[in-house]
Amino acid sequence: MSSNKETIKPNANTKVIPGSGEKVVPKNMYAAMDTNNKKAADVMASKGIDAAVEHMFKHPKTGEKMDYATMRSYYG
Repeated sequence: MSSNKETIKPNANTKVIPGSGEKVVPKNMYAAMDTNNKKAADVMASKGIDAAVEHMFKHPKTGEKMDYATMRSYYG
């Protein structure tokens, strides 16, 4: 992460703020992301890295746990 970005700290009490992912990735990259990746970036910016990892290991439609290979198919 570049030094001009905010530090991502865990915050379990915060709601996920749509568009907040632009705090952790450049705007042009965020704009080019698919819906799943934007949501993961929004979770990271709003709730921290641990919450983002937990989010990415849940299937985006069913909420069931995913294995690593399946997670990578959604989040590259």
